[in-house]
Amino acid sequence: MKFYVDPESLKSKKSRVLFKRLVGKYGSYEVIYREHPRKYHSNFLPTIIKVDGDKELIRLLKKAKIKVSKKPVPALVDVKIIADLIHEFKVKTKPIGVDKNKEYIIYAPAGGKILCDDPGVALFLIRNERVVWIESRNLDLTPLLAEIPSIPMKSISPKLISDLALGFSKITVGDRYVEGIQRILTEGLTAEAEELTREEELTVVSPEEKLIKELIDWGIIKFQYGELYPRAFVDVSGTPLKCQWFAVLFGLLSDYDYVVVHGVKWNSKLSSFLRNNLIWIGDAPNRYFDYVIKDSKIHYKTRVLDKEVEITDEFIPFYKLFEEV
Repeated sequence: MKFYVDPESLKSKKSRVLFKRLVGKYGSYEVIYREHPRKYHSNFLPTIIKVDGDKELIRLLKKAKIKVSKKPVPALVDVKIIADLIHEFKVKTKPIGVDKNKEYIIYAPAGGKILCDDPGVALFLIRNERVVWIESRNLDLTPLLAEIPSIPMKSISPKLISDLALGFSKITVGDRYVEGIQRILTEGLTAEAEELTREEELTVVSPEEKLIKELIDWGIIKFQYGELYPRAFVDVSGTPLKCQWFAVLFGLLSDYDYVVVHGVKWNSKLSSFLRNNLIWIGDAPNRYFDYVIKDSKIHYKTRVLDKEVEITDEFIPFYKLFEEV
């Protein structure tokens, strides 16, 4: 059965959430809009909302105080409302909190590349996922994740070692050292290089040996076998930036389903290694990320005609609700 919804009854965020969830479950809808004939009205577009569904859907919409009609109900609608109505996350979503009036649950994208400022929100997004978390702010994750004290190089694949060597050389000493770094990551340092003092390193050790020795000295890696837990974290708190970036690369290039990076200083050279199912907690340029979750607001964009329209969903994180109890 085809019918129409009055756009005026979808002005509030709550009404749009109810509409999308009801129609998504019991039918389908189409937002038909066109450019306003007068350019200076470009923020308001002539719009009709057409729905396909049964009588039960009509009953539920009316119960939610959403007006329905047998005939089209044209209206001038704000582009932000249109964007909200037509937007669909192309990744899976997970509940992370409630709206500021505590009337409905807010879902956030749990895929793509996410820039976030709240470790508590990130923990909800990675529930029940295979994840490695790179921690640099001394956050105690042991109740939730198993620690990898040092990355066990003998337990990771040759492909990952090759990728790590390429990535680490690019963001530190340069491409020309990639073969040497790969060789050392595969075979380990020579006994002579491991025993050199800091003063001797300056004149005797090659740049790639010095680099890998620093990883060993700070406990980032070990040339042994070890457990790579399905839900794990690597603590790099207090270590030099190069050590932190190596751990980040390990996460980004690994086969873990999710990677979380908390508090590591951004390096623009890392941008070419970013991957889907990444949550970066800290400061980084928004342009490298699909979604931004900051100050308890989810920011994302949808194209309406020829413009990108930003949508913002405010929420109260679940963990703050638990704190109130």
